[in-house]
Amino acid sequence: MKNNDIRVDLEIELESNLFQTLEGKLVEKIIAEANYEPEENIWKNILEGHSFKVTEKMSPKLYHIFHDVKNKLNYKKNIDFYITNSAELNAFALTRSDDKDTDIININSALISMFDDDELRFVVGHEIGHLITRYARVVRLINFIFPDPEKVPLILAHRIELWQKVSELTADRFGFIASPNVEKCVSGFFKMASGLSTDRIDFDYKAYLIDNEKILEYFTQNRNMFTHPVNPLRIKAIKLFSESSLYEDFKNEKEFNTDQVLNAEMDKLIDMLQTISTSPMDAFRKQFLASAGLIMANIDKNINDDEYESILESLSNYTVFPHEYLSEICNTSTEEVFKSSITNIIQQNPAERFQLLQYMANIAMSDNSIFNKEINFLFEVGESLLGLTRREIAQILAATLQQGFIPELYR
Repeated sequence: MKNNDIRVDLEIELESNLFQTLEGKLVEKIIAEANYEPEENIWKNILEGHSFKVTEKMSPKLYHIFHDVKNKLNYKKNIDFYITNSAELNAFALTRSDDKDTDIININSALISMFDDDELRFVVGHEIGHLITRYARVVRLINFIFPDPEKVPLILAHRIELWQKVSELTADRFGFIASPNVEKCVSGFFKMASGLSTDRIDFDYKAYLIDNEKILEYFTQNRNMFTHPVNPLRIKAIKLFSESSLYEDFKNEKEFNTDQVLNAEMDKLIDMLQTISTSPMDAFRKQFLASAGLIMANIDKNINDDEYESILESLSNYTVFPHEYLSEICNTSTEEVFKSSITNIIQQNPAERFQLLQYMANIAMSDNSIFNKEINFLFEVGESLLGLTRREIAQILAATLQQGFIPELYR
């Protein structure tokens, strides 16, 4: 069985999509030609000067634990392991740009002090999992192209966040393979969440799993965006993997067969990660943005790139996958969705009718052209569906022209 068979399907898909979107091969070639010093080289210098490097002579027990995990995961490239003095329960892995260079894993001293050997094996396996999937390679591209994180387009930012979270679920699978004991994986998460020793509170692993299910139920009702998936979700994902036919096939070195049960359960968990909002009003707003954008852009029988991108940018506030959602709306009765979404929005919040018309006006002018049909349609919708006066509509159109309209100079 290959490493890719172990990975979460969506993580593979997103990693490939991001690498292509960021023109990974070309950008990496430019970086190499420009002879930029890789960020991981800087980290290497910092760790060499300020952290403890684990060697067989200096720390034989830790050295053998770390390298036993490396061998168990069949990771061929050399790894330098460091321990940094920090009270934060954390670790990180860095893939070196040059395949000849040694990769890096740093583990904070608090983890070494608090975790037992099996819990530590999970952590090291998790970090080697990131090396196996070359997680740092995509992070390096993102940081190079967007040195200012605030400049990342919202469409891309949501996709990056989801990829980062799903990458943790993949890395956890490698962590479990390194330490195939659910109780130890769970106790490690407990220590990271609480900062407490399991001995101190007489930790009950089974009771914690029962409570974990209750917490997961809470998060199904109160979803949000997280840099990492919440610990209860990660614990559930590890438990599912430990009980799966996929893991049994791996353990028994059998040929890989798709595990439909595991995939279905993982889809439920991942759905929680990609939900930006569960508000009913936001669902109606999302319907409006898609349907109104499509109708408005298609009045001239030609949806151009600027109009399409404007619709996607607005949808990105409500969905991680705006392209896919827009395609769904295209396959429905778009006009019915448009009218029903307006009705639902203004029944709950009448003041939004001004923003609704402004959005449609922005779409109309996003291609730097204005047509009589577009203006007439905006007046018609404003009066009949939004209950605005002609003067109010005209004022909204005038403000939109002043704020963002740039006439096309060459036609």
